[in-house]
Amino acid sequence: MQAFLLIDLSEETSFDKPILRMVRQHAPAIPVFDVDARSDTTLQQYGVRLLQENQETVVCIKGGSGDLNRLMPLLEELLLPHAQRHILLIGQQPRLLRMLQARTGIAYTLLSDEEALRQFLTKSV
Repeated sequence: MQAFLLIDLSEETSFDKPILRMVRQHAPAIPVFDVDARSDTTLQQYGVRLLQENQETVVCIKGGSGDLNRLMPLLEELLLPHAQRHILLIGQQPRLLRMLQARTGIAYTLLSDEEALRQFLTKSV
């Protein structure tokens, strides 16, 4: 893993992101970045650049009721097949899951909660 991107679709408004803290503990040298459904286009463009410039990127999408339509520039890049990118889905996001299932060449894993993410990171780092 060369980079980690968190896309938070939950309605939480806290600046403290336990997922990012967990990733920094397991892999302190990799860049981490996060966006949410309220992020402006500039922040989304940083996320797009992170995906384009890092060969091995893990993208964690925390499900929730956030508006996917606001994240279209980032999702367009995310939904391009990339051999060394892996998407982790935590929680429910049926529309995004259907998008991923409709595209071949996109690796993704459904995780039940943040503890499952911790186990995934322990195995992969």
